[in-house]
Amino acid sequence: MIERLEKSIKNGLRGKFTHLDPLKALNGLTAETARMVPPKGEHSCWHILHHIVFWQDLMLSALRKESVDWPKNNETSWPTDKQLEKDEDWVTLVEKFEKGLDEADGLTKNIESKEDLPAWPKVPAFAALMVFVQHNAFHIGEIVATRQALGNWPPPEYKPTF
Repeated sequence: MIERLEKSIKNGLRGKFTHLDPLKALNGLTAETARMVPPKGEHSCWHILHHIVFWQDLMLSALRKESVDWPKNNETSWPTDKQLEKDEDWVTLVEKFEKGLDEADGLTKNIESKEDLPAWPKVPAFAALMVFVQHNAFHIGEIVATRQALGNWPPPEYKPTF
């Protein structure tokens, strides 16, 4: 049973049976397009990915059993305009996101532990990983919808894998 749960979480991290591979949702997305907000939208793809990585980093720290200073509100998880200025920061953010996915994949080895994570009361590793997968899937869907609203979806090399 544990092996099936681990495989399900690993699949979810890569978008299988949740939405799509998170990295495919970012394919072909330039910094210029990533910072664009659709006419009736509230956030750009860059805003959304920044938000994902902000929470991803906190969840990974908790999964590593490190101390976590959870924010008191969600406002701090969204970037400032200054954080969207440099094109190379977009590339760095995408790389950080990918490394976080890889690390979460590796942390699935702790899935058998029923102990609560010290920094996340009443949440064992498997539940934290489920939140990680669900949070990513939701916001990756927002990135795809934002790209659609901008006329930037699908990317030229996109091939659905369903």
